[in-house]
Amino acid sequence: MTRLPLRVLASVGITIAIVIPTAAAASERVMTRSHTDHARGARDLADSVPGIPGLPTGVPPAATAAPATLPEPSRSAWPFPSGFSHTEGSGRLEGGATLWTDFVYDDHGPLGSPIGIAESAENSDLAPVHGGFVYPKGDADQDGADIFTAAIGYTRTATYWRVDWNTLVNADVPVAEWTIAGDTGKDAPTTATAWPGNAGVTTSTGIQYALIVTAKGAELVKAADPTATVATLPTIVDMSSRSFIVRIPTSVLPVSGSWKVQLAAGLADPNDTEFATVPTSDGANGIGVNVYNITFRSYKQESELVCPTSTTPLDASLVNTLQNGLDVDGVTYDHEPVAECGNFWMENDQANTLATGDVAKYSLTVNWHQLAKKVTTPEPEPTGYSNRWYVTPLKLGQGVVTPSGGTYTPPTYVSRVQPYAVYVPTDYNRSEPTKLTWILHSLGANLNQYGGVAPSQLQEVCQSRDSICATTEGFSEGQWYYAESEVDFWDVWHQLALAFNLDPDATVMSGYSMGGWASYKLPEEYPDLFAQAEPLEGPVVCGTRVYGEVQSAAGAGQCTTDGDSTPQIVNLKWIPYVMTYGAIDELVPFAGGQEQIAQFRSLGYRFYAVDYPAEDHMVFSVQNDFTPADSQLGSLDRVLNPPSFTFTWYPDLVGTIDNAGKAGEIGPTGDYWISGLAARTTTPGTLATVAASSSAIPQPAETPTEALGVSPLPEPTPAATDVETWKSGSAPATNQSLTLGFTDVASAAVNTARAGLRCGSITATSDGTTTLTLLRLPAGAIVTENGQELARANRQGTAAVLLEDGTAKLRACLS
Repeated sequence: MTRLPLRVLASVGITIAIVIPTAAAASERVMTRSHTDHARGARDLADSVPGIPGLPTGVPPAATAAPATLPEPSRSAWPFPSGFSHTEGSGRLEGGATLWTDFVYDDHGPLGSPIGIAESAENSDLAPVHGGFVYPKGDADQDGADIFTAAIGYTRTATYWRVDWNTLVNADVPVAEWTIAGDTGKDAPTTATAWPGNAGVTTSTGIQYALIVTAKGAELVKAADPTATVATLPTIVDMSSRSFIVRIPTSVLPVSGSWKVQLAAGLADPNDTEFATVPTSDGANGIGVNVYNITFRSYKQESELVCPTSTTPLDASLVNTLQNGLDVDGVTYDHEPVAECGNFWMENDQANTLATGDVAKYSLTVNWHQLAKKVTTPEPEPTGYSNRWYVTPLKLGQGVVTPSGGTYTPPTYVSRVQPYAVYVPTDYNRSEPTKLTWILHSLGANLNQYGGVAPSQLQEVCQSRDSICATTEGFSEGQWYYAESEVDFWDVWHQLALAFNLDPDATVMSGYSMGGWASYKLPEEYPDLFAQAEPLEGPVVCGTRVYGEVQSAAGAGQCTTDGDSTPQIVNLKWIPYVMTYGAIDELVPFAGGQEQIAQFRSLGYRFYAVDYPAEDHMVFSVQNDFTPADSQLGSLDRVLNPPSFTFTWYPDLVGTIDNAGKAGEIGPTGDYWISGLAARTTTPGTLATVAASSSAIPQPAETPTEALGVSPLPEPTPAATDVETWKSGSAPATNQSLTLGFTDVASAAVNTARAGLRCGSITATSDGTTTLTLLRLPAGAIVTENGQELARANRQGTAAVLLEDGTAKLRACLS
């Protein structure tokens, strides 16, 4: 798939269309909300992973491994806790310290000209940065002055000043500068507005002191007279925690009352004593600022939409429309393109502000009395849109690495701290389990795609449905949710389950373009985890399928060999799908999408397809309007114990990623009430299949009914709809029998309790040798064939039999 650079909109044409949904439209929407519940079966098992409420059963080991943690400085260097907030742009107090979390990968300096020339833009070309600084080649690794966290601690004898870096390949690379204003005693020096140390920041309010910190050491100076050094202090450099820590005795700098503190970072000069001057070749534009990153910016300041300032500012009315929608006669039309203001790296406000040289708005108030009393405040729990972070168990390196090119990109943002985006409904109630909706990002985009391009979708899919929504970064712009990127997905799901009260049975998978591909790939691999799916312009292969076998892969390896979703559509019987395809889509050919829909139709599965005659791929993605598809997302529950299902998988995708051991184990090994799946052949590109049916679970006859029509919500342009629903008939009487079919399956286990089998027959057909294990039998139950005992259940209720090529008729029962 060819990637195209984002064309930022210079102006917005506004078209108003008032639509009143018809009765037919309402009945179509009911299709996805009236999901038949008869197939859920008995809930005799907990729906969450034990010990991790909200994380659904059926996830791979990568999702259940204990979360990785960050190294901490020694207690002698930092005698305080390190319980930083997991929300970027927020802080808390604990144990005598104030702890602040900055944004990661936000170190792009002042507003560039043109916007987005920074090197990171080359790594995610549809998620442009607004700052203009790049890094010189070398140990900076494109991320060398990126503040991750900052903290100030207090004891009776000293204050402690700590900066943790996202990247610290070489301790000589960064410089940090703290500025101080407040009640600093009777000998408080004259205040100044400009920052010492060649920071180039000209305006802050009432600075009294500056603490300039490099790996070589720290210098405390008077802001009004930087040549008057107050103290020279050692810097404790902890390469493991990536910390710079400076201890200032209170005899040198007494503290009282409240202080206003600021902190910025850049690259150290060759002498490792102050900020290096940024050359024009690295983005300097004549304003003299040498700061790459300034912290104490809140998540409210760095919201998902922050319009850039420039020498020719956007018209104020246009800015208001981009950010808040257009008001006409009391009605807000919020489906206006907003990409111009997308804050993809949470640095737009920083870029705008640094360009003025006035950074007074970014500060932290330090109340020394609170620190002396060791006041503790809770983790911030913002609603609305924010970025969060976690620690990956994978050991991928540091910083930002240059991608290898092509449309399949290996890990690019490789540091151990990984960000993800979250939308929390404003009426979120922690006491009530809440739906989770994944909105995975496109090729070339990043975690803030939907905040920066489609905020209306956040309102429709998240706010209006009372659903928490999340977007992973996936380590890169284009790993197609394989390997490391899939590990990232499971780790983020674990983090969400820890942070929020999730309903494990109400998860929706959605995404645009490459995220739409994931909306096929992941539910196909783990159909027992999802209640519904919504691929928007989703490729049906890892790459491009024009029609039939006319296709190309996005990259080598599993993307090529194990990158066709169509054979696995058979797995999606119990997941209603909503899909969109544009007739003039230049990247996801329309014909390939229609083939995908035809496969759903041939299987008699439920879907709601929206086909746009006039929509392409790139323009459609930034029009901020997916209303017809979004309107079909309901409040469904995943099916836990269906009466019948088929599961086809690529055995090559089952394995361990990198050197992180079990923390990186991914790939499907079960589905619904069958587990322990392993294939006899694991060659890349091969498929294994299990077909399972339990007559012990009621299964009404389902008659597919298809209807063609026109979308009642012609947004952003008119569309045709193709809807297939089920009409339920009567259910035949149940009986105690299972039917199993195995193709290239070496082993499988059946949870007889979930399958409803208490004492009955099992007809199992295999194309080779298969070890069949029966779980949750009554202890002592006997498995027989033609009256001959084959196995007896142990105390745990487990019995195993060996199947040969052909059909075996078994019976499992107490004698």
